[in-house]
Amino acid sequence: MNIPSTHNGKPLIHAWTYCATDGAPFGAVARYQDGGGKKDIVPYFKRNGATWAAGIELNPRPLFGLDKLAAHPKNKAVFIVEGEKAAAALQSVGIAAVSSLGGSQAAKQADWTPLNGYKLVYLLPDADEPGEHYMQDVYRALMALDSPPQCKVVVLSGLPVKGDVVDWVQSLINDWDGYSPIDESLHEALREELRAELKNAEPIPSDWNLAVLAGSCSGVFDWEKPGEIETKTPPVQALQSELIPEPFRHWLADVSHRMQTPPDFAAISSIVIVGSIIGAGCSIRPKKLDDWEIIPNVWGAAIGRPSVVLKSPSMKEPMSLLERLQAEYGEQYEQDKAGAEFDSLANKAMIDDVKGQLSKAAKGKGKDGVVKGDDLQKLKADYMELSENAEPEATRRLFKTNETSVQSMTVLQNQNPRGLLTFRDELTALLVKWDREDGADERAYFLEGWNGNGSYTDFKIGRGLTEAPNICISLLGGIQPDKLRRYLYQAQNGSNDGLMQRLQLAVWPDEPERWQLIDTVPNKAEKRRAFDIMKALAELDFIGSGAVQSEYDDRPYFRFNDAGQSIFNEWLTELQTVKIQQETNPLMVEHFGKFRSLMPSLALIFHCIDIADGKAQGNVSAQAAMLAVEWCVYLESHARRIYAMAESPEHEAAVRLADKIKAGGVSSPFTTKAIYDKGWHGLKDKAEVEAACNILIDESWLMMQRKPKPATGRPPLPEYYINPFFL
Repeated sequence: MNIPSTHNGKPLIHAWTYCATDGAPFGAVARYQDGGGKKDIVPYFKRNGATWAAGIELNPRPLFGLDKLAAHPKNKAVFIVEGEKAAAALQSVGIAAVSSLGGSQAAKQADWTPLNGYKLVYLLPDADEPGEHYMQDVYRALMALDSPPQCKVVVLSGLPVKGDVVDWVQSLINDWDGYSPIDESLHEALREELRAELKNAEPIPSDWNLAVLAGSCSGVFDWEKPGEIETKTPPVQALQSELIPEPFRHWLADVSHRMQTPPDFAAISSIVIVGSIIGAGCSIRPKKLDDWEIIPNVWGAAIGRPSVVLKSPSMKEPMSLLERLQAEYGEQYEQDKAGAEFDSLANKAMIDDVKGQLSKAAKGKGKDGVVKGDDLQKLKADYMELSENAEPEATRRLFKTNETSVQSMTVLQNQNPRGLLTFRDELTALLVKWDREDGADERAYFLEGWNGNGSYTDFKIGRGLTEAPNICISLLGGIQPDKLRRYLYQAQNGSNDGLMQRLQLAVWPDEPERWQLIDTVPNKAEKRRAFDIMKALAELDFIGSGAVQSEYDDRPYFRFNDAGQSIFNEWLTELQTVKIQQETNPLMVEHFGKFRSLMPSLALIFHCIDIADGKAQGNVSAQAAMLAVEWCVYLESHARRIYAMAESPEHEAAVRLADKIKAGGVSSPFTTKAIYDKGWHGLKDKAEVEAACNILIDESWLMMQRKPKPATGRPPLPEYYINPFFL
């Protein structure tokens, strides 16, 4: 099977293929392990084209060894062990062995009905408490079958603590690694050793029988203390007022206070907007001598529950200033358009006159029609001069757009060389669109535009050549946590191309604990100050403000001053040698990789704000550099909260179902259909509810019971019993 060779930075050690009764593979379980012994056991039961994706949605879960079981007579014994590795060891020497998926806590989630009607089953527990617990769960499941087998327990001799079948085989074959096929010449000797162990097989312990009533649909369960089920949402750093650039500080504080919302949304929106206004107009070269160049366009996202934290109104407050700026440029465009049209008409008339003179001159003079070369050269010079001096067609300068199509964006980028901000009130719809096959080109285009200095050339029959020498795209929008969760989960499991990591200014602040009615006059003076800064940046002479540009440079650029350079060098060294090296979350590793451009971009944005406010000049200051470093610390905490959602969307479903159980909203027993028919948020479909139930089974909140299959009709749905602790 085609599965990834690495997972979370760990190499693939071995994979066990799950086959149906006809031998056809339908999934696999892979073991990834690093040199320090840290391992990940990953199921692959989802198709992703020709490859397999991590995860499993089957409920109940299939057994490992179904193909072996199908070829095994029902009057012969079957061996049940814990884990694919142990089952494969016995299977390799010709013994019918099966196991379930998911470890010692997951036996209850497996479908044990293929063992219905078998005469005898040997249970081989691992030599520890979880191993015995696993076999107890297996025994309970077998006893619930219509025709349960006789069960016996075999405790293999000589097992070390926590030892299993693999350890037992290795005690007999010293050089076997636990994975490779066992030499065929040893098969019969191993089977003989196992037959000797079977002589010591014991009946099921009496305390196991107390926990199950064979053949009963009601079932008598042996409950353990339920585990903790709580949301895995890491804390985030609150946005302190000192982090907001001083020229925007009082304006944004006023916005946050009047709306009673976290200041984060308006703050990151204003920074993204300023970065888009600067755009490709200038850059920063963060190293003292190197020509590594960074354009300060950035992408941001406001994450929060709809209608709770008012993320859309918070973003639209700074956006209203950009829209006002765009409207002013629109009014100026309308005023200039008439004059530009006149100049164009006048130029065209003069070119037409030259063309008329050329027609006459080409006929020549006299009877012989002699054409004078001097006349043609003069007309050519006039034509070239008029063509070169022709006024370009008037275009309206834009700062923002809601358009995302490649062709339209390219035209707009060509007309606005500094670039554009794409704003979407709800970004998730755009992200989902880009995941579809028909959105792949647009996705790639935006990924290129994130760099700020890419180019695009397109030629289509009927439309001709479309070319933009520079593509610079800023992106801003809102995202609901639930909609982002599954998108991130896909990125965590092999579908990540770095798109999410480009949302460097993504924030998910805590919801306000207290709310009060605020009805005050907006601080118009500070809002005007912010608008004046944006307007000044739209026309800023970067070279006159301290940037440099040689004849070989595409745009003016700034560098850090000496103190700022020291701050950047120290920060970058720590990022590369400490943060990235010590990070274990692969999504955070990639996120930190994008920080290399984030810190200099923020420093340049903060510096340009101060320039437009009349408080700075020359190279980027140490103050701007330090503020950018502090922003990176703040944004890191939000990135960790955001990527924590990718760990397990199923866990969030379990939290929701657990809350309903604690609130008395679920009766015992229940079926999954009874839950998703209620339409509760986060528990609206079968897959979500089944995933939640599986987790709650592992944590001893629930136990699953299957009713006997009727002679005719559909088999009944499994029933889930709630731990009496909650009843």
